[in-house]
Amino acid sequence: MPKVGVAVFAYNEERLIGGALDRFEAMRDEAALEVHVLVNGCTDRTEDIVRARAATRPWIRPVVIARGDKANAWNTYVHETAPLDAAVHVFTDGDVRIRPGAIAALVRRLAEVPHANACAGVPGSGRSAEALRRRIVEGGEMYGNLYALRGSFVAELRRRGVRLPFGMFGEDGLVTALVWCDLDPRRPFDHSRVTAAEDAVYEFDALSPWRLGDWRIYRNRKRRYALRLRQGEMLWSLLQEHGLAAMPAHVVDLYLLKGAGLKPRGRGLNRLFDWEARRWIRKAIAAAEAAKAREAAHLFS
Repeated sequence: MPKVGVAVFAYNEERLIGGALDRFEAMRDEAALEVHVLVNGCTDRTEDIVRARAATRPWIRPVVIARGDKANAWNTYVHETAPLDAAVHVFTDGDVRIRPGAIAALVRRLAEVPHANACAGVPGSGRSAEALRRRIVEGGEMYGNLYALRGSFVAELRRRGVRLPFGMFGEDGLVTALVWCDLDPRRPFDHSRVTAAEDAVYEFDALSPWRLGDWRIYRNRKRRYALRLRQGEMLWSLLQEHGLAAMPAHVVDLYLLKGAGLKPRGRGLNRLFDWEARRWIRKAIAAAEAAKAREAAHLFS
């Protein structure tokens, strides 16, 4: 039975984390699972729930991270807690329910496609599930709800010290690009480096237009997506120019290098969210430059 390391990203998931872990309980006959729950800056009872489960299930490993940031949590798993003897590493979110058979399907598909270093799961719920499934299966795309990396690829990430910038939104898009280029951003993308397991199905609760709270979630998602697009645009330009060694430690370092003079993009509501993203980047640049000025003044005072 292959060993599989699992990274579950959990930010304030007290309502759903128990159900997510129950799904792994049902899949323990598919692989030797070691499930690391990255309790990521939580302010609710997520940590208590995970620790209570882990007390009677030694295959669950709570990993408490004080400052919530998904890119940082990804780095923590890859570089600090991932079992290096795992054949495959699975990444998923604490609000996702994985159907039984998914772990076996991911492992099987990677064995069938030796050229691929990653395998994407597919959605089984959501209004755009079919369109998203086509992009995953036909386009080699990969989303943070459920994907797997080959153990040797994770070992290479660790050996080369590849870390995602702190504060970067859309870690799944960046990881996908790193797989496509086989850790060399100057190479053309090879989408066949990501395969898909159509039997690795995940589900999640869709937003409802009839719930006020879901409108706030939708607005915040649109804001993050606009910022994510800008971050990805700047980062990939930097990496293509200077290689993987130029990966910044913090997203503000990226803003300082590439954030000046961003032009408007998008139409309608998307243009409004893009304006907010550019305003956020300009404020971060101004704050960083002011901090540098204060530090310089202190040194010479």
